[in-house]
Amino acid sequence: MSLLTLIFSTGADKAVARQAFFGSLVFETVEKDNGALAISAGVENPAPLIVLFLVLTAVLTMIQAIYRGLKQRRERLLNASSS
Repeated sequence: MSLLTLIFSTGADKAVARQAFFGSLVFETVEKDNGALAISAGVENPAPLIVLFLVLTAVLTMIQAIYRGLKQRRERLLNASSS
C-alpha cells in the first residue's frame, strides 16, 4: 500500500526518489536524455519487512492459541453442564 501511495504521489514532470516503510521500499523516477521518465521500484532494505513478518506471525500464532484454548474451555463447560 505504501508503494502505491509513493507511485501516485509523484509528479509527472520531475525526477524524484522516495522511500517508505522505514526506508525498505523505494520508488524512483529519473528523467532520461530524450525527455522520458524511467521508473524503478523495489526493496532497498528488507530488515523492516522481515521484522513485520515476524511480528505478524507471532501475533497470529498467539490469537490462534487463545482461540483454541477458549474453544476447549467452552467444550469442557458444555460437557460439565450436560452431565
